[in-house]
Amino acid sequence: MRTSSKSQPLSLVLLGGSTGSMVIFEEVLKLLTSPPDCALIFILHRGKSSTALLPDLFRRKTGVVMIEPDHLEEIRSAHVYFALPDCHLLIGPDRRFYYDLSDKDFFSRPSIDAAFVSAAVSGIPVKAAFLFSGSSPDGAFGMRVLAEKGFATYVLDPAEAESSRMPEEAIKLYHGHRLISRANFTRTINDIIYSNGV
Repeated sequence: MRTSSKSQPLSLVLLGGSTGSMVIFEEVLKLLTSPPDCALIFILHRGKSSTALLPDLFRRKTGVVMIEPDHLEEIRSAHVYFALPDCHLLIGPDRRFYYDLSDKDFFSRPSIDAAFVSAAVSGIPVKAAFLFSGSSPDGAFGMRVLAEKGFATYVLDPAEAESSRMPEEAIKLYHGHRLISRANFTRTINDIIYSNGV
């Protein structure tokens, strides 16, 4: 376990998705031309049979440190994190990751809702949360909680999603999310990642 860096500023950018989101995650990673002053946390639906190591798959997309964190690993700025398959990834108020093996949400583990809600109540500032493509309602509740806490929330335009149900359910549950489209995707995400503050 690494030494503590609790004295260092920390903020989060949360990104969730399922079917159709892998290619979007790749596009986000390509924008990381230098280490950001925040931690990026990706939640992608993955079953227990998944053996792919996402940091290895995405290694050529960016030079920023990418890892699948261990249980109780400290969350650090300038790092990219991917949830392990078949575990809920939770964000603790002590700025550490926790894995949870409770029941699946919408047949999925990791759950986007579980990660996003834990971030919302962790006390750690969230610069923004993004919900992309997927075929289940997972993420809609977590996005609403984040929005109601005052954090910026962005949903992929359902018309541009490979699987539109996930963004549609998020919009249905909370009408105040900002829509992100291919036309403003790069600029919006780049501005958020590299902006100062929340």
